[in-house]
Amino acid sequence: MLSQTNISLPPGVKDSLPDEANKIEQIEYSILSVLERQGYARVITPFIEYLDVLSIGLGNDLKEKVFKFIDPASGRVVAIRPDITPQIARLIATRMRDYKLPIRVCYNEKIFRYQEPRSGRPREVQQIGAELITKEPSPEADAEIITMAINSLKSLGLKDFKIDIGEVGFVRGMVDSLSVSDKEKTAIKDAIALKDSTALEAFVNSMGKKISDKTKREIKLIPSLFGDEEVVERAQSIAFNKQAKTAVANLSKVLKILMKKGFKKFITLDLAEMRGFDYYTGIIFEGFARGVGKAIMAGGRYDNLMKKYGYPCAAVGFAFDVENTVTAMGVTKIENV
Repeated sequence: MLSQTNISLPPGVKDSLPDEANKIEQIEYSILSVLERQGYARVITPFIEYLDVLSIGLGNDLKEKVFKFIDPASGRVVAIRPDITPQIARLIATRMRDYKLPIRVCYNEKIFRYQEPRSGRPREVQQIGAELITKEPSPEADAEIITMAINSLKSLGLKDFKIDIGEVGFVRGMVDSLSVSDKEKTAIKDAIALKDSTALEAFVNSMGKKISDKTKREIKLIPSLFGDEEVVERAQSIAFNKQAKTAVANLSKVLKILMKKGFKKFITLDLAEMRGFDYYTGIIFEGFARGVGKAIMAGGRYDNLMKKYGYPCAAVGFAFDVENTVTAMGVTKIENV
């Protein structure tokens, strides 16, 4: 017989008692109702996949967090999914390839990622998400998926929240075009990602004549590009190549659509944001609620992923972290909307 001390759970997983389970059920119903009313059809993907298939769509960071084992039936390496989006890409590229674009799907699934036991991060995470697959990227598609995220948050009764929007093409255009080494570009991006203006200024100044004085001034302004719609004008004034200018123009169009919907109070802009820099190809965004130090949802445009599964088309989506959303509901007065 097991002693009491042996009855425990592995690190990074948890039980949900009735009160929390009821909140999770409310979150599931509210968000999925919003999505399904707008034509997002629910799909269900398997908890395990062959590692080589899943790895096609995983970035290097997630490949290091995969739980894997040998399937006794096939002898192939099988992985527990650390992300839903590559599965959606595989599903649409294979099973749903004959569906007419645009394709709108949603899901309510759990992912499992390895985390260091001392990190305090959960290994098991429940996600509720939506993906919009189109022939070409467009500001209208970006605005639609952000609208779905905002309406989902409102459906939960959350009122004091913000959607923080960035555009990875801006930093990519500003930095990758510099005539410096890849190592130096990485150092500049790292300083921007940390919003470390002092380190960025010191490093850029150390480049000497590799970078013109005008370009140095423009690069050093990037961490300050945070706030409301005036950020777009400031970014336009310093964008010095086509990629950066295109990114700002796209963000401006998305913002105009959202403003017309009356979402101004929910939106902030951050053109120095670099979350998922190597994965995303355009708009990125995160949702934050009062009293919760972590994002409760995140998303963005990832146009290269579908091509990896043999179906070149555009894609944008988001996923809610259900546990963080439960926390948000616990610190905010819930009202029916």
